[in-house]
Amino acid sequence: MGHSVCREVGAFTPEQLGDREGHALSIGQASCQGTEGPVAGAVVTETGMREWDGPKAKELSDYGVARKPGATFAFQHTDGTLEVTMTDGKPSGWTASGHGIVTLATGSWASLNGKRYEWTGKGTGPSVFEADFAFK
Repeated sequence: MGHSVCREVGAFTPEQLGDREGHALSIGQASCQGTEGPVAGAVVTETGMREWDGPKAKELSDYGVARKPGATFAFQHTDGTLEVTMTDGKPSGWTASGHGIVTLATGSWASLNGKRYEWTGKGTGPSVFEADFAFK
């Protein structure tokens, strides 16, 4: 099991697609610090694209790279969903989950090449989230 603490880079600016209310596209970047498991001590950068339908989103694309001295791995999500949680009719956070694959791994992470994983995420504050993953 791995754990990362992340911060969104830039502002969340969904692009309304104009065909129906709440249908939007968002593209975001995050910078993360691996805190537990195989990514402990790594810096992770990630870019994701989501299609929103109101408070729910489907990942269209998400990929990134983890780096630490002597090791690098690239990854790609194969699917994912995100849902905004509401409290008293207002957004109060979000939860997400999905699957992915390691597409390149070098150094001490070489054995991770081609491994599939499951991931979960949750918002922990403004533009801050935590993510967990486990290899299958």
